[in-house]
Amino acid sequence: MILVGAVDDHPLVLRGLAAALSAARPQLQLVATGRTVDELLSAWVTPLTVVLLDVHLDDGSDVQDNVRRLTDLGAGVLLVTSDHRPAVVGRALDAGALGLVLKEDSEASLVEAIRHAADGEFAVSSRLAQQLVTDPLRRVRLSPKEIDVLSLLARGLPWLQIAREVGTSADTARTYCYRVVEKYARCGTTVVNGPREAAYLVVRDGHLDLDAVR
Repeated sequence: MILVGAVDDHPLVLRGLAAALSAARPQLQLVATGRTVDELLSAWVTPLTVVLLDVHLDDGSDVQDNVRRLTDLGAGVLLVTSDHRPAVVGRALDAGALGLVLKEDSEASLVEAIRHAADGEFAVSSRLAQQLVTDPLRRVRLSPKEIDVLSLLARGLPWLQIAREVGTSADTARTYCYRVVEKYARCGTTVVNGPREAAYLVVRDGHLDLDAVR
């Protein structure tokens, strides 16, 4: 029997998962749920084979930390999300998640992905999910300083103020931005309009949260 857990901060989603998986009994059974990883762990009585993990939780926890906590306990982790941003998906996969299930995909594809993850195989729920996990842009990795500079640039700050905020010169701040331009180029994306376009891309791709740059 495949014992499944689920973490999502929306009770309606948890109820939907329970209903979707009920048809797969007795081979597959949802035995523990929680709105946070801590809540799931408090209800974790028997070892879980697979945990369905929402990428974004309202408790502010980091998806990479959540994946590692669950995999350290021996569970395979499937990401469940409606977020299509490559950096968000990439960070979670790098932490050890076994695959990706999109919330808009079918119940049958969810069950099939769980079965593959239970066997230790990488799993996706659809062709779009496959495109997301293989997107070259998920390989773009930014340094903390690059993120700081681009966050300020995305807020519309001028270069001199950005330089003061990060404790460097304006030329060095620009250099951080052009390093990001180069990283995108190595992944096949040409940034035509320089740092301002780079700031747009890192927000679009999930390196920066829109709420954090307002």
